[in-house]
Amino acid sequence: MANTQIQTALIGEILIRKKFVSATEVEYALTEQSKSRRKLGEILVERSLISQANLNQVLEEQHVLLGQLLIQSKVISQTQLASTLIWQRCRNQKLGELLVEKGLISQEQLEKLLEKQYWQKNGFWLIS
Repeated sequence: MANTQIQTALIGEILIRKKFVSATEVEYALTEQSKSRRKLGEILVERSLISQANLNQVLEEQHVLLGQLLIQSKVISQTQLASTLIWQRCRNQKLGELLVEKGLISQEQLEKLLEKQYWQKNGFWLIS
């Protein structure tokens, strides 16, 4: 349950940071959420405080995968990602570790992309 509250608060912070809602609106929705046990985004959309499209955008940005970042950054190809993901299932290793091991990316590239992924998941998508 505590993890859900952390996620909810984070989503609220991201929505505020993107100026989709105000802090007061998030506080209002969090108060209602504590009584109803519904999702924060659901409450904000239902009360017309945010559009469903904006909520979906934030949720999508929050779940960016390392493979997506690698392809978007043109570090590896879709084919290289697909073959490494197959290899990953057999070896039970982290994707980044396998890519470095295969020589497809450097350790420095991996660290930069993991940092970018971290910041993007936390709503700071302007960091390159």
